[in-house]
Amino acid sequence: MIAKLGNNGVILLIESDAYTNNANRRIFETQHYTVHTATSFAQARSLLEKIKPDIIIMETIMPDGDGFSFCEEIYGKTGANIVFLTFKSEKTDMTRGLKSGGDVYITKPFDRDEMIAWVQTVMRRRKWVWT
Repeated sequence: MIAKLGNNGVILLIESDAYTNNANRRIFETQHYTVHTATSFAQARSLLEKIKPDIIIMETIMPDGDGFSFCEEIYGKTGANIVFLTFKSEKTDMTRGLKSGGDVYITKPFDRDEMIAWVQTVMRRRKWVWT
C-alpha cells in the first residue's frame, strides 16, 4: 500500500498483521514520513522494485519466510537501513538480526516514542552520511 507523502523520508513497513501494520503506518505518517506497507516478503520484494525506502521496518516472523533471511537477501541491494520490530526477544535472535544486516532491534511490546526515536536516529545518521 502506498500512503500519502511526507517529507522526513520513506519507510517500508513489513508486518503480516494488517492491523499492526496500519497502526504503525499512522504513527509514522503523523511524523511526516512517506509510508509503504507490505504484509508478506513477496509483497515487499515487489514494492522494492518500485520504491527506494530509507528505512525498512520488519517483523522477523512472517508466513512466507523469516526476517533474518530476508534481511540478508536485501542487505546491500536497497541502501535502506533495517529496523527489526519483533516478538523474538532472545539475545541470540537480537544478535542474529544485527549480524544479518539490521541496524536496530526492537522487541514487542514496544514503546511508541522509543520506536519513533530509533527511526529518527537512523534517519539522522543517514542524512549525515549521505550529504
